[in-house]
Amino acid sequence: MVVAAERAYSDAKRWMRSARPRRIQRNRFAWRSFGGFFVAGIVVLGVISLIAPNSFGAPGTNTLGTGWPLVAILGLIAASLLYALVRRKSLAWLLTRIREPYRRPMNDHPSFDGAADALAECPNPYRTRFALNYVWIPIGLTVLGATFAFSVAYFVIDAVGARFMVGWGQAVYAAVFVALSVLTLAVAAGRLSTWRLATSVLKEVNTGYA
Repeated sequence: MVVAAERAYSDAKRWMRSARPRRIQRNRFAWRSFGGFFVAGIVVLGVISLIAPNSFGAPGTNTLGTGWPLVAILGLIAASLLYALVRRKSLAWLLTRIREPYRRPMNDHPSFDGAADALAECPNPYRTRFALNYVWIPIGLTVLGATFAFSVAYFVIDAVGARFMVGWGQAVYAAVFVALSVLTLAVAAGRLSTWRLATSVLKEVNTGYA
């Protein structure tokens, strides 16, 4: 029984490996993703700095009353929103791709049927293992990379609100978080290349599509 389960799980893994692109542009993906998360972080944290200035800098400071830093923060928010507006078609395409495996089976993919058949022969512990390796770990790595990118945005907003009167350590921290974000997203790139397929296969096997 265990041998059969291992064989079925190995088959599912082989189908997933066959679905992975031969060449993954990890660096390009990592930097583009970091940029997107950083821009989102500027908008979110910039707004927070305006409505809750005590979250940044020294307690009791007020971003709305700091003169040019207010203009700079508003400019950063506006530039980020403009960037999102320019890229709205790409963002809409990305959201559609993220939703797609939850809405329909990706049976147009050549690896779908083989992976689904193999996973269907696996007992629940192996399906959980599949979900962890091919669905949840990619999501976790992406969230971690986004968190690091938001941290960089925090340092930028905080430095602007403090009129750049910050220690050199803040610049070092920002650089470290840039590196951590890019590295994490580069590691995630390979697993994310099959995330949609894995998510659809798992849903097909566990609950099916209505």
